[in-house]
Amino acid sequence: MKYIHSLELALARVGLAAIVVIILIGGLGRALGHPVIWSLEIAMVIFAWISMFAIDYAFQTRNHIGIDAITRLLPQWVQHLLVWISELIILAFLLCGVWYGYNFTWTTHHQTLPVTEISLAWLNSAVPTGCLLMTFTSLSFLLNGCRKQQSLQEMEEPCS
Repeated sequence: MKYIHSLELALARVGLAAIVVIILIGGLGRALGHPVIWSLEIAMVIFAWISMFAIDYAFQTRNHIGIDAITRLLPQWVQHLLVWISELIILAFLLCGVWYGYNFTWTTHHQTLPVTEISLAWLNSAVPTGCLLMTFTSLSFLLNGCRKQQSLQEMEEPCS
């Protein structure tokens, strides 16, 4: 599982660098009078995918925003129960995202992007794939007793 998490983070980093290069090429081409018309479509597809990888990374490390002003006032056992309940709600939402995202991707797979004529499935499949990755993350969190996991940087640092 650690390998998959590291791969997701590496793909997100490479994708972000690719977007910067593609948009830069598109902008320079336009400034020089030779627009690279495919640059925005390709950047859009890459952005959809890196967004899902980055969201899953934040989900793995539990770095999403959370407002705990009220829950901190409750007893520890109630706080833990609320973490379980919220994680189960998140899991249900993610499973809906996988199901409906897959169905939407399948429904639109024959359509293409206008400039590049790449199947729209390359863009749309980022959502169900990202939801599936987050489903595995959520299940892992639940199976570990809803305990906060270490970040990848903490896992990769050598012991002193």
